[in-house]
Amino acid sequence: MRVSTSTITNMATSSMGNSYNAYLDIMNKIASNKNFTKVSENVVDATKVLKLNDQLAQMEQYQSNIQAATDEMNLAYDTLGAITDEISAINALIVEASNATTNQEGAKAIATEIKQRVATIVDKMNTKYLDNYIFSGTYTNEIPYTSDGAGNYNYNGSSEKAGDRNLTIAENTTFTYNFTGEEIFGKKDPNALDADGKELDFFSQMQHLDELLTSDVLDYEAIRAKLGVLDDATSKITQSQGMVSAKVSKLDSTKTINEDTILKLTENKTDLEEIDIVKAATDLANAQTALQASYAIGTRILGSVSLLDYI
Repeated sequence: MRVSTSTITNMATSSMGNSYNAYLDIMNKIASNKNFTKVSENVVDATKVLKLNDQLAQMEQYQSNIQAATDEMNLAYDTLGAITDEISAINALIVEASNATTNQEGAKAIATEIKQRVATIVDKMNTKYLDNYIFSGTYTNEIPYTSDGAGNYNYNGSSEKAGDRNLTIAENTTFTYNFTGEEIFGKKDPNALDADGKELDFFSQMQHLDELLTSDVLDYEAIRAKLGVLDDATSKITQSQGMVSAKVSKLDSTKTINEDTILKLTENKTDLEEIDIVKAATDLANAQTALQASYAIGTRILGSVSLLDYI
């Protein structure tokens, strides 16, 4: 079969074009440091990269959730510690007030200071992290404690049995946490009263303490009995801080595991997406050689063709 001159010319031109495109493709890959810039260039690997990007985005969200939870846990721990300091100060004041040498004037001064410290405790319990009240349980938009103006404090958060707050911190792993005022300071319950007919929660007992300290006749034994209320609150705070420490430890552990997963996913993505620079340099040299050879052959072929070959 006779091969026409135009066919030879087209083959030479096509060969030079293909060699140039191959050379240019490698140059673009080196410039971008990517094996491909469009899905169509490598459908299989590009699809894998897209899936890895989704996984990495999810892992970053998990890490963000962990950081938010950790920050809130640390704030809760520090706040509880500050409340313990206030309770310790109240404890010392009660010991002083229960001494028979304390007169009515001294007891009233002590009552004033205790009121101030109780108000400080309430302020601490009303602490917010970002837009959430951390001691309101699941009612994070509700301020935990409000005053009726007469020294009584009412809890507005959720019950300690109402449920939990949850954050996803890893695949199939949920972080559960919940702080309620009731857990630490008790629940107002008109059906559960002490011998004096007072409710047993901390703030009701502190209100009763104020009544005892401002009474015309000081009952030193009744005043001293309030130390038990403080002991109970301190014990619950200590338990809460222990729980916080355990939860922060879990968060730290999960964060480390997530970091390892992110590293592996990133390495997999890099292997698929980024070029091997050593191999690319070799491929570029080979492509350049092929291009030069193609140009040399093509030039000879095209140079040997005259107009008479087309007539």
